[in-house]
Amino acid sequence: MEKMTVQELSQATRKLKAKFDAHDGGNGDAHLPATFECDGFESAADKVVIDSWAQTARTTTELDVMNLDFGRWIATGYTNGPKTYDGHAAMVTVSGQGSFKHINFMSIATGQTFVRDVYATHDTGWADTSWVSLVPTNGFTGKLQVKSNDMQSTRLIEVQFDLTCSIKSSDTITFGTLPAGFPPLDAASEPMYFPCRGALDDKTNVLASVYLTAGNELTVFRTDGAYPDKSLVAISGYFSYTR
Repeated sequence: MEKMTVQELSQATRKLKAKFDAHDGGNGDAHLPATFECDGFESAADKVVIDSWAQTARTTTELDVMNLDFGRWIATGYTNGPKTYDGHAAMVTVSGQGSFKHINFMSIATGQTFVRDVYATHDTGWADTSWVSLVPTNGFTGKLQVKSNDMQSTRLIEVQFDLTCSIKSSDTITFGTLPAGFPPLDAASEPMYFPCRGALDDKTNVLASVYLTAGNELTVFRTDGAYPDKSLVAISGYFSYTR
């Protein structure tokens, strides 16, 4: 081994430290996150989420989702999961009592969530609780999304939209219909009304209103009366209700 003076050793140490500090990914964001198959670095965001799950989730060797006991389970390679499930890591929460099971299946990779209720011989099958994108109708363009959330005793329906349009002062126009599987209002029910934001063609901000009919149709109409000569060119909003 070559002998070094104290000064040479100090210089070599400084050079080595500089190389270490400047290595690719030294700022902490260039390493791949860990997966179930490969070691790696865990992102800060993933650590918060996964640590919170780990407080209650348990690993399991029972991979048939329908045979899991009550509790929260985490594993790969489940069977009898949703059709789109491809074997990656997922967390399954089974709640209920006796012969009733409410199963919540969440993909850790994508965050997509499915639910399923089983009671005796009744089985709802897997229902996707992710946002569903709809194609607006009657000349409306933009984002229109709906979501159905199973709350065990009821269902929470959510609707969000950000659309362009052209609505005169007296127009009432249907811009979308909730898809099959979303429970409609009773035939004798009055429409449900929800306020939303609007913008006129001169960029004036106004209020508008959306209502949901028994046929699950979404319709918008203007509530401003001060600008009869202006067109409503944009609407946006969010609302939810239970069924």
